[in-house]
Amino acid sequence: MGIQTASATFTRFFVPEPATEDFWSFVEEKLQAGAFKEPDEVEEQSVGFATWEDFFESSFPYGSYHKGEYVAFQFRCDQRRVPAIVVKKYIRDAVRKFHSENNEKWPSRQERQEIRENVQNWLLNRSFPQPSACEVVWNPAAKWMFVGTTGTKMLDAFLEHFEKHFGIYPVPLYHAQWALNLIPLDERQKDALSALVPLQSPQSMEDGRFLGYEFLTWLWYFIESSEGGIRFHGATGEKEAELHLGERMVLTLPGEGREKVVCTTQANSLHEARTALQQGKQVHEIQLFLIIGEDEYLLTLDSALWAVKGLKTPKQLKDYDEEDQDSLFLEKMYFLEDVTSVLNAFYGKFLLERLNPGWESDSLPLLKQWVQGNGEVPAREEAAGEEESGPASTPF
Repeated sequence: MGIQTASATFTRFFVPEPATEDFWSFVEEKLQAGAFKEPDEVEEQSVGFATWEDFFESSFPYGSYHKGEYVAFQFRCDQRRVPAIVVKKYIRDAVRKFHSENNEKWPSRQERQEIRENVQNWLLNRSFPQPSACEVVWNPAAKWMFVGTTGTKMLDAFLEHFEKHFGIYPVPLYHAQWALNLIPLDERQKDALSALVPLQSPQSMEDGRFLGYEFLTWLWYFIESSEGGIRFHGATGEKEAELHLGERMVLTLPGEGREKVVCTTQANSLHEARTALQQGKQVHEIQLFLIIGEDEYLLTLDSALWAVKGLKTPKQLKDYDEEDQDSLFLEKMYFLEDVTSVLNAFYGKFLLERLNPGWESDSLPLLKQWVQGNGEVPAREEAAGEEESGPASTPF
């Protein structure tokens, strides 16, 4: 898990440009103000920023957060935890003690609540804080941020602390927000997307998840119909990439999610996956194998399109110059930038079709024909005309 590991997992955010003339001084000030401090005896949780190299170090010596064009640090969260069964045991003992010391009178509801609070505080004060951390990489020029976790509690704690100290509000790059913030859409396409997904709704991530299902299913179709090739603008200019199916795929019926079909991509399992497609299921999670030049990658996307999971990048050789401690970090960022640029290119290509008025008349029939044709890829034909209405949320 995390960004630094051999199998990286991270969630992606769009970060608006801060209103400051001296960005790096601004970062220094905010990181120091929000640096991790050891919890006192009565604190159940303590959070703060720490250095990229060591989350037990929070002084940021020599501007260690500044790595090339990136801001890199960790978010640390120490939590005191006492097992519920232990709390229950000590509360029971305290209630019995109260009973014996008060002429066999049992405590009232309010007295029981006070006993519970006193016992919990007493146990917390005797427990050791359990540290955990996640890495954070921020590219201010490109306005994105990677946070090395998919855990909801850790993400919520990080966002609350970051927003409090930086006064900046990162936008989670799930399906619709990814499209609006990182994909170059024209005004007509943005209007079409807004008509599909209620972006102001607190449920927009779930309401628009159909876009994720459709994109992942479309990727499978694209791999088979176009051999998965695409050109994209990577970390060092224009490049070509090839996309192939990985070793795992999960299909489900959108809106339900309880019944899932889990397949590997052997020939017989693809038949099972296509049968699930014909029954109305769509791709909820897919593993992808990516080739860029001589570099090979393996990664997993799910229908939220927010997180990149289990990203295996080319092996890094630890023969860097000791005077250039950041070289491994920058090489890792080169790999991650290429992968996310390829994903941007594929998502942009999908949206070009999905948000086109001719989606239902041109693209959708070909997809349905492919689904019902046991994997045979239909030839593309020019449609007789385009529908004037906007794109509809139509299942395959």
